[in-house]
Amino acid sequence: MPAIHIIKNDQGLPSITQTKPGSGIYRSGFWVLAKTTAEALKGGKIYFHERQSDPSFHGGIIMEAEKLEEGEQAGRVVFTFKFDPACRGITTSREGWSQEMKIILHDKSQ
Repeated sequence: MPAIHIIKNDQGLPSITQTKPGSGIYRSGFWVLAKTTAEALKGGKIYFHERQSDPSFHGGIIMEAEKLEEGEQAGRVVFTFKFDPACRGITTSREGWSQEMKIILHDKSQ
């Protein structure tokens, strides 16, 4: 299953926000990645960490990965995801991190 681990510790970045109170659907952005990569992550999991070595504090199943076309954040991706409590407390190896994110598109066991 595809997955993305993201460092979310910069107060200048937008908060992880619920789209509608009680819905369990959240949005978070703005992330720099290719549109094809963002599309490949749909249906996969998203995990938010404060540091690479920390367990995730939030996450869920990616429903949408929208590449913004206009405005100050044009070219960046906003993820819409359904919260999944199983996505909290997850750690990942240091291997594969690129600054603020780690993307896993294919399971190495396959």
